[in-house]
Amino acid sequence: MVEEKPSDFLSDPKDGICLVREVAGAKFAKAGLNAVHTLRRRQGSEMTSMHLRENMYMVTVYLTDHPEAQDVWKDGHHAMRPAMRAGAISLFDMRYHWEGDNMAPFEALNFFIPDLAFDETARELGSTFSGFNYDVEREYRDDIATSLARAVLPALDSPAEIPMLFVDHVFSALRSRLLVAYCGLNPTGNAAGPKLSDHEVARIKELLLDDVGADRSVAELARACGLSAGQFSRAFKRTLGTSPHQWLVEQRIDRARYLLHGKKSISEIALECGFADQSHLSRLFLRKVGLTPGEWRRAKHSDA
Repeated sequence: MVEEKPSDFLSDPKDGICLVREVAGAKFAKAGLNAVHTLRRRQGSEMTSMHLRENMYMVTVYLTDHPEAQDVWKDGHHAMRPAMRAGAISLFDMRYHWEGDNMAPFEALNFFIPDLAFDETARELGSTFSGFNYDVEREYRDDIATSLARAVLPALDSPAEIPMLFVDHVFSALRSRLLVAYCGLNPTGNAAGPKLSDHEVARIKELLLDDVGADRSVAELARACGLSAGQFSRAFKRTLGTSPHQWLVEQRIDRARYLLHGKKSISEIALECGFADQSHLSRLFLRKVGLTPGEWRRAKHSDA
């Protein structure tokens, strides 16, 4: 018997109609989450069916227009979903059995998030989670959720470049966004609160910097401080002014700049600083510094 996965809902038996790619699958699975990219290539009626019933939601973020209305069935009850523009989202409660008739080409990123993860985030926002205020027959546009989905897309081609800290950051931000926008939870009051102690900061820096090959998760760092993942992320930002992922990237870029004064090759520097390869370093270095590592090295040597 073949074990079904949430992404089975998105599979298409006909070659060339639907491309399904799991995003950084092992890392998302480690976090108890999943993200799947779907690209439907051509026009034509095609039924899809979600067979699993699980305590989780599938959050679909449309990356291109889905220009036609769609027949859907929730436990056999029919509804008509409107055409979806790029930037629209859908929320599917997977405790129910869903079927849909796809008519048009489209591209989407689908996040699978357990109820337990929403429960935890809601508690950290001072509330409880009991489901979303969502009508399948309406279009909901969400620029924040769309930006988060697009931030994940590079994992499709370069999963080695996506650290667990980034995965955790995206899913945490998405959960908070959905709870605020579609459950009415109020995040105010979380800006103030305790910071990490000097000892905790030193321990976190040790965990993140001493072993560049270790792909730390927020949960792992939080345990070192005796905090939940959400509590840790907020305390970290209050203390150091940014997210753990962004802080780590900045530290690695600073380390690369220091090493570029020497004679090591850029590829050696990339690996020593914890980047996947030279191209990974070059992309982030250019984004942060405004020059490639080679350009920056030449500029510094000409100034000497």
